[in-house]
Formats: sequence, C-alpha cells, structure tokens
Amino acid sequence: MDRFAPSVVSRAHSDLTGRTPVYTSTPERIGASQLTAFTAFLRICTGQPLPDYEALHDFSVREFRTFWQCFVQWSLGLNWSGNAEPVCIGDDCEHANFFPQMQLNYADNLLGLSVASPDAPALTACHADGRRVRLTRAELRERVARLAHALSELGLGEGDRVVGVMRNDADAVVTALAVTALGATMSTAAPEMGVDSIRDRFEPLAPRLLFAHTAARTFDTGRSVASNVADLAAALPSLQGVVCLDDGTLPSTVTQSIYSLGELLDAGDADRFVWRRFAFNHPLFIMFSSGTTGKPKCIVHGTGGTLIEHLKEHRLHSDLRPGDRMYFHTSCAWMMWNWQLSALASGVEIVTYDGPISTVDTLWRLVAEERVTVFGTSPAYLKMSEDAGVEPKAQFDLGALRAILSTGAVLYDAQFEWVRDHVKPLPLQSISGGTDIIGCFVLGNPNLPVYAGEAQCRSLALDVQAWDQGSRTGGVGQLVCVNPFPSRPLGFFGDAQGDAFHAAYFASNPGVWTHGDLISLSPEGAVRMHGRSDGVLNVRGINVGPGEIYRVLNDIPEIREAMVVEQKVRDASAGHADPENVESRVVLLLVLNDGAALSGALAARVRRDLARRASPAHVPDRIIAVDALPVTHNGKLSEAAARSAVNGLPIGNAAALRNPECLDAIRRHPALNLATRELPPVGESREQLELYLQAYWEKLFGVAPIGRDDNFFDLGGHSLLATRLLADVRQSTGRTIPLAMLMIAPTITRLAALICDDALPPSSPTLVRVRAGTGMPLFLIHSASGSVMECLALIGSLKSPRPVYGLLARGLDGEQPALLRVEDMAASYIEQMRTVQPNGPYAVAGYSFGGLVAFEIAQQLRRAGERIELLFLLDTYVDEHCRPWTARLRRRAGSVRAHWQTVRELPAARLPGYVKDRFAGVADQIRMRVGRMALRPEGYTAVLPPAMQHMRETMRVAMTTYRPKPYDAGPIVYVRAAVSQSAYGDPMLLWRRVARAGLVVAEVSGGHADLIVEPNVQFVAAALDRGLGE
Repeated sequence: MDRFAPSVVSRAHSDLTGRTPVYTSTPERIGASQLTAFTAFLRICTGQPLPDYEALHDFSVREFRTFWQCFVQWSLGLNWSGNAEPVCIGDDCEHANFFPQMQLNYADNLLGLSVASPDAPALTACHADGRRVRLTRAELRERVARLAHALSELGLGEGDRVVGVMRNDADAVVTALAVTALGATMSTAAPEMGVDSIRDRFEPLAPRLLFAHTAARTFDTGRSVASNVADLAAALPSLQGVVCLDDGTLPSTVTQSIYSLGELLDAGDADRFVWRRFAFNHPLFIMFSSGTTGKPKCIVHGTGGTLIEHLKEHRLHSDLRPGDRMYFHTSCAWMMWNWQLSALASGVEIVTYDGPISTVDTLWRLVAEERVTVFGTSPAYLKMSEDAGVEPKAQFDLGALRAILSTGAVLYDAQFEWVRDHVKPLPLQSISGGTDIIGCFVLGNPNLPVYAGEAQCRSLALDVQAWDQGSRTGGVGQLVCVNPFPSRPLGFFGDAQGDAFHAAYFASNPGVWTHGDLISLSPEGAVRMHGRSDGVLNVRGINVGPGEIYRVLNDIPEIREAMVVEQKVRDASAGHADPENVESRVVLLLVLNDGAALSGALAARVRRDLARRASPAHVPDRIIAVDALPVTHNGKLSEAAARSAVNGLPIGNAAALRNPECLDAIRRHPALNLATRELPPVGESREQLELYLQAYWEKLFGVAPIGRDDNFFDLGGHSLLATRLLADVRQSTGRTIPLAMLMIAPTITRLAALICDDALPPSSPTLVRVRAGTGMPLFLIHSASGSVMECLALIGSLKSPRPVYGLLARGLDGEQPALLRVEDMAASYIEQMRTVQPNGPYAVAGYSFGGLVAFEIAQQLRRAGERIELLFLLDTYVDEHCRPWTARLRRRAGSVRAHWQTVRELPAARLPGYVKDRFAGVADQIRMRVGRMALRPEGYTAVLPPAMQHMRETMRVAMTTYRPKPYDAGPIVYVRAAVSQSAYGDPMLLWRRVARAGLVVAEVSGGHADLIVEPNVQFVAAALDRGLGE
C-alpha cells in the first residue's frame, strides 16, 4: 500500500458496531449547519456526490487544492486581493507554498462589518472583581484602528516584531489586532510566567516594542508584575519602548521610552489609518514550544494560513456564527487565546476572563451569567468539577450553552458521561492539535454523533493518519499529516536553513508532518487520543502509551492527577563497570484528592485496574504520591521535567515551568530509593518481624507504605517474586517457608504469625485451598511452573461460589524429589483430592501443562468408577509424538530445511559449534523420551531460581513421555488461544481424536500467556463458569 495514499475510514452505524453515542445531533440542526451548506456548495463546484462526511473528508485530502479554493470562495466576509491561483505550489508538506499570489489583512478580516452588523457584540471582557468591558464590532474596529494609527506614527510597521506580557482582557485583544493590522508580528506571554522563561522566548526575536500590564491584582503572587516587566525590558537590548496597558507604574530603572495605552488611543485617528494587505505567508504570530527540554522554539505562523484554517475550524467544525458567544478558558501564553481571537472573523462574540478560579464553579458561573453558547475548557477542569461534586445543570442556568470544547490533554470516556449527566446533553467536542500548527488535527463536527473518549473526526483537508514504523497502522500509531496544509508553520525564527524545523517535524518521516501524538481511528472515523508519543514507555519490550494508563486512572476517585515516566536504574548486581547495564522501570506519580492516602489497598486497586482494563504491561513498577506535578506556563503537564527529576537529572529549563519547586520533592522522594534502603533487623518479636517484612515488601513492590493486611498477590505478586521473597526470608530468619504457604498466608500479619507460632508444615503441601466457597470443589492443576499462582486472576474472576483447591507439584521448594511422570502426578493428586472430596462427581481443570495432568486424573478416576462433572483444559499442548505421523513428518522436513539453510549461511568457523549444539539437542531429546532429565535446560529458564528451573525441566520430561489415551467419561471443554504456539504444532489433532464423548472448543483472543491475564481472563472465567453450571 502506498503510504502517501489518502486515508479512507469505513463508517459503520452504531447498530453494527454495538457502540452507542453519548450525543447525536437532530436532523434539523444537521440541515442548518454550515458544514451541510458548504458540502452542498462543494457538490455544485465539483460535481461530486459527497454523500457523507467520510466522502467529504476523502475528497478534501485527495483534492486539497480544490477544497481550499472552494472554501475561500464560499467564506462570507473573507476579504482578499490578488489571485487565488495557484492554490499550492508543491506536494511535499515540508516545503509546499499556499496562495503565493494572494494578499489580505488578518485584523481587517476579524473586524469586518459584512459578516456581522456594526452594532453586533464583539467582545465582553470579564474581570475577577466583577467589572465587565463590552464592545461592539464597530467599537472594537475603531479602537484597533486608532491604536494602529498611533503605533504607525511611532514608526512601527511591516517586518517589526512586538511582544506582550498581557492579561486576558480587552486591552490585550486591541493590542494584538492593532499590531497585526500594521503587518508587524505579535508574540504574547502571561504575567504569571517567570522573567527568565519570558526572556528565553522574547530575546531571540529582537522585539521593537513591549506591551505589558503593570498594575497589581489581588490574585497576583510572587514579585510585582511591574518589577518583572522592568527586568524583562532590561534583558531585551533591541527594545525601543514599553507600552503600559493599565495604570501601573514602572520602576525608574526602565531606560526605554514608556507609553500608556490610553495616551496612544487618544492620539490615534481611526479615519487616517489605512488597512493594508500583506502576502498570504506574511509572518503573523510567533508562538513558542514549551521549552521543557531546552530553549523554547520560536514557531512562525503565517497570516493567511492561520486565518483560513481557523475559519474552517470555527465555521465547519464548530458551527460558529453570528449570535454565538464563545468563552475559552485560556491565557495569552497559550495558542487557544489566538484561536479564540480568530473567531471574531465568523461574527462571534468572544468572552475573556482575567482572574483566578477562586472556587471550583467559577467558570460555570461565568458561562451562565454571560449566556455563553460555546464553552472551551480542559479535561482537568471537568475532572476538578466532578471530584468537587459540582452539579452545573442544577446550580446554574445553562440554557444558552450548546457545545463544550475540551483540549490540552486527553479527554476520557467517563468525562463525556459526566457532562451528559451533570451539565446537559450536548456535544462535548474533544479537539487536539497544537501550538505547532496553531490549530487542530482532530476536532468536532456538528453533523456527527459523539462517542465517549473520542474526537468526532479528523480536520477537513488534513490527511491525518496513524502510523507505525513508517506506514499506516490499524491500531495505535503516530499522528501524522500526509498532505500539505496552509497552517503549517513558515519555520522557526532564526533557523535560516530549516534544519531545526526539519528535525522537529519531518526527520522521522520525510515529507510527512509527524506531530508527536499517539492516536487510533475508530470504525466510525472518530479519533482517540493516547497522549504524547515522546512519552511512550518501553515496558519489557512492549510500547505502552501513557494515555492508556491515564484513561484507567481517571476512573479512580482518589486520584486527582497522574503522570507516568520511565526511570533508568543501574543493575546493582552488575556493579559500576558497565554503564550500559541499566534496567528501566515505570514510575507512576499520583496527586491524590484531599483526604485520600496512598495505602496498600489503593496501590493494589491501581495495579488491578490497570491489569484488567489495559494489560499487565501497563502496571507500574513504582507508585508514588506527590503534592504536585510539574506544569508549564500554558497549563500543560510536563512529562519531560518529571522524567528528569525521577532520574536525578538536571532540568533542561526550569523557568519554563509554573511550579519548578515540585521537582525537588519528586527527586528526593524516598519511594524512588526503596531498592537501596536498609532493611530493619528481623529481631526476636513478631512486631519486629512484621516491620522487617513490611520494609521488604515495600522494597519489592516499590510502593510505600504497605499495610500489614495488604494481600501479596493483590499488590502484584507472582511466583517469581514469591520465590525471591521466601528465599530472602529464609536467609534472614533461618526458617524455610514452602511456596504454597504464601497462598495460605498472603499478608504480612498472617505470614509473621505462621513463622512466630511455629505453624509451618514439615514439607510443602501439594493441596491448597485457594478460595473458600460452598458446594462441590473445583480442583485446579498446576502448570509447568509447579504452582497455580499464575491462575489467581482466573480464580478471582469466577462467579461460581464453589471452593477452589490448587494442586501444587511435589518438589516445588526443592526439598522433595519431583515426580517425572504425568501418571504418577495424577495418582498422587487424587489421594490429596479425596481428603476433601471422597467421592465424585469431580470437576478438574488445568492450564497449559496442568491440562495433561487434569486429563490423566479424569482418566484414573473414571477407571476407579467415579463420575467426572467437568474436565476443563486451558490451552494444553502435547508432545509432537502424540500427533499424526503425517504432521510429524511435515514438521521434521521443515526443520531439516531450516537447519540446512542455516548451515549454508554459517561462517566456517562457527559450523563445528553449531553441529555440536544440534547433536547435544538430539541427545537430550532421546534422554527425555526414556524419562530422564535433559543435560541442558531450555534457554528461557536460565533466569529462574534453581528450584523453579528444575521444576520446569521436570515437567518437560513428563510432557515428553505422556501419551493421552481415548477418553469417554464426558465431553472435554477446551479453551484455546487465538495465537498458537507454532513450536508445538496444533494440539487439536490429538484432542479431537481422544475425546470420544465430545469436545467443546472456545477460542479467546491473544496468545498462550494472555489467557490468564486481563482482559482475556474474563472470557476464560466465563467459559469455566459455564462448565460448572453457572
């Protein structure tokens, strides 16, 4: 498939996909939407049928030139001159040039009087003290023209760069529009940002003028804004003047000319100002990257590209029009301020707010009081409202509100439902793009349904795809845009050759914009965001997107915020000789709600929910509670800064953060150093032993504190950790604890009681009650590990009330000789089973190798005259000698061909070693055929403790020698993994042959090991419940 081919996503109705939208628009609203009107116009222009949005988007990316030409023609009030041909020169996204013969003025288009009447409201500026400043379109246009004329008299003009440290109010709006009306380039920051952070942004631009609010507000913190402005002015040698936007006073240290906004407005003459037009790609705004990994990048955006992209997003995707009142919670440091500003071009009244969120319901109150129709917010504010128990629909009159837009982070499924249930049924539109394109790649759609957790669609004329390894993927992949688009930045300021610009967006996939986000596309064409790709975690070879973790944690009420990062830890056993000998572990940082604490129970729930709803790979190695997470000045969490702190590295640019002090607390957190913490002495008393075990468990699981009644397995324990724990306990206490006892006493309190009360058995039991219950028991046979610990999730997922007993292998602790034959194991286990159930009918089950023993147990019980209620085999394979000779012959022939090919390609020096290795393998096969242990263990067991390695090798011998015979005591229930283990061949060839009374087969997605972990374990448990008659 051509990786540059336009993407087409098939659209399926909810009754086919089984998914129900959280919101569906009405036919009347769809018919009246601007998207419907433009589609009709495009049909006339092109002759294309365009029956639905899928067809429209497909056309818009294949014929993007035609799309943009038609959109410019259709857009009411868009004033330009020159020629709309050519639309675009070049097909390469990195170098394409749009509308090179067109000229226009950004501010003139925002303040045009044809899209809305002169007396239509244009701006309402709200202040924390209750003040309101209201301007009509004519009043705003006149004020902008007066200021622009006054600035031109000061010599400001095309090519100059202007910067502003501004509050989100009417004066900031007037300033930005006046500067851009002159053809100068505007860059903005917010007063709450630090001086160093602002200097890093503004200094490379060599600005001519600085606009700034200088008067103090009651909600300001830290140094006075006037002092910060003075320090900033001193750090900008190119600066010729400072314009004060309010009545504050600057210190006498300011050496540049000082002007006041009021004086300039009084001096300006709107009638004398000429609204000149500039080239389509004339620089309009210079925006900035977050700067958390170094100096911020200065991103230059063009006039025309910004304007027509925003017109498209506002009119077609958001259905904004005259009569709408939009409030987006933002500051002048964030691109959403610029995005909202451009809504003036669609005749929208914009609402601004200068002040803090003094109470959780502050923004809901503003939306109600100002009769806002479109409210722009963030997932964080919605979550804060939910956690605080705010009920907007009951507390406020939200009758005017028709849509909510959310951006800045991933918006999770439950938040869509909360808005529907606690705000009102309306489209909650997840929009996502970035400062990089001053717009959106995915966003809303007035004609499409809203599905929980997803953006409704991809932006028109932007061929957004999910890529993996340089080509399209059907799963989670990198967000890329394949085709050219007009809002692509002109480049980075100061990057004359474009090397840094290329490295940022095009180095990964030449000619294709690579954005740095992870997405997946739904069958309906909606888009699910999975977080930043540069924060992707590699968990034991598996790539895990942080967004998948956050989505699960969002549903745990104790958690306010979460961040997951990777920590590099040197392998202590390797010493310091090899700097490359490091291992990675995943650290989860949690900010908890008031009254919540990171208990063992909460940590267990986090691990359990992540394993169940995502996968075991999503479960963190360390869980740490912190007071705050690092946040940039535009309100976004900084994973890069947290990652540096967790790894003890210096922060690239602390000034880019709003709260850099939180990094010291993260860096010094004791839970990050649990592995090196000295354990307390074991002591003589039970209290001392419990303290020792508690500290050891905290070190083992990487979470503190752990309660003494927390369950080892709920915390994430498994057989390998259990073996390590009991080995260390033996070394520390001199007491040998059988592995089985940890299932009987899985808490610190109970384990300490067993040790101190001398209640340990003389040898490891082979029968353990894993779960209490009522009725006839289920007997679960161990796998090749010798234990049933790996099946605890399966046991816990059963709905059947029956008790469950686990059969463990003899010799599991290395204290007794292991049994080498399946028949002997079965006979031994039957003796144990009869101690709790003397007579049938019996229910037996086994996972993997355990299925062979379960099968033999059923055979022996049948021969003894007992009835078998259930024989349940979970993906049980057999030795190749149990398969038909034709299948064995084909496998042998394939093996011979593979070895011959290897021999032909091997260097001569390596050939003797290879042949010797193959002969040794054949010799081991012969040894196992006669019931003897192989001389060389399988390679994957090398990392296991000796006792566990010996156990697996024992089971390998038993599997090799066992030959299942025909079985007629009842049907066999067999659950198989969809992904087979090719090395063992197809076991169904044997099971179909020996199951004389029937074979019931169920297939579950995933591989062999996936069957006993979330989410697949739920399907396996359901099959087992059905077999038990539930």
